[in-house]
Amino acid sequence: MKIAILHEMLIKLGWAEKVVENWTDIFPDADIFTLIYDEKKVGKIFPKEKINSQTFSLRSQKIYNLTWKQRFCLPFMSKSVERLDFSNYDLVLCSSSWFAHWAITKPETKFIVYYHSPARYIWDWTNEYKNDLWLNSGWKKYILNPIINNLFLKIRIWDYIASNRVDINLANSKNTQSRIKKYYRKDSILLYPPIETTRFSSVIENINKNWDNKPFKNNNYYIIISALTEFKKIDIAINWFNNLDEKLIIIWAWDYKETLEKLVKKDNIYFAWTKYNDELVYLVQNSLGLIFPWEEDFGIVPIEVMAAWKPVFAYNWWWLTETVLSWITWDFFDSKTWDDFIEKFNTFHKNNLDWKYESINCQKQASLFSSKIFEKKIKEIIKQ
Repeated sequence: MKIAILHEMLIKLGWAEKVVENWTDIFPDADIFTLIYDEKKVGKIFPKEKINSQTFSLRSQKIYNLTWKQRFCLPFMSKSVERLDFSNYDLVLCSSSWFAHWAITKPETKFIVYYHSPARYIWDWTNEYKNDLWLNSGWKKYILNPIINNLFLKIRIWDYIASNRVDINLANSKNTQSRIKKYYRKDSILLYPPIETTRFSSVIENINKNWDNKPFKNNNYYIIISALTEFKKIDIAINWFNNLDEKLIIIWAWDYKETLEKLVKKDNIYFAWTKYNDELVYLVQNSLGLIFPWEEDFGIVPIEVMAAWKPVFAYNWWWLTETVLSWITWDFFDSKTWDDFIEKFNTFHKNNLDWKYESINCQKQASLFSSKIFEKKIKEIIKQ
């Protein structure tokens, strides 16, 4: 069987990319397709020689080569994905959050799409995205907003039509399942993403002596692990931690990092840049726990943190009931405007220091989402 693996953008090593990495481990001979590729950022996991040559002729890739900014590529990605030729493949495995499921395959080619989410910015989060980009105020309200509204309407129609090309729909959570049903009118198979629970549960010793003078030296810090974009609400977390004494280590990087750094008013907040492998595991294992302030369809990071025996403090969003033991491995703040953050965090912090969140409970819950379960199920689905 000749297999192609398709993913929107290989320009960072995030948690959607973990699904693709898992597929390449299961199917090492598969060709990888993407709309944007950055060898410097992902080449160690996805070497250039494994990327199908069609990628490098796409307009989306050419724009990225000129600008090195994914945003400038977005207007070209929808047409780029339809240009890809999968006629020589028996199976196309697609990892999609935006446009990847728009690919066109022959009737005899099985097309399986793993949805991290139907594109939020064109469906239920349209207004939030426009507000975050200030499109509802000033001159943008009268000039850009009507253009964006008309564009989103056309993309929604195109997105719905493209959803009918898929043979098997997979959803990474019950939340994503409900959104697939709502917007595409399609049933889907629930398949939680692969999580390296064993890696995060294996004890990592201090591996970097240069960390001795860093804020994480004494293991008395909380962490945020996220791509630094304006949609992750990390700015609000920083503003609240400016009023707290507890330390916050922000792990990862992205275009929004400089803006976030300017919000820091105290020396209890530190940016640790991007960390991978043992460095990341070590920082998680030696933290007090995770701060998870935004909405996700499925959060891999919280489960990785639970696998490392640590609790999570998060925004109370209903998908969390799929993955957590409420009040046993997690605590929550409830207000979408974060009004109760400090009050609820202080309670969480006290409970944490009092060992309310037992390590064994965190680890047992995380084990339900191991990569071995994912691999077994994806093989069964392909055989259908």
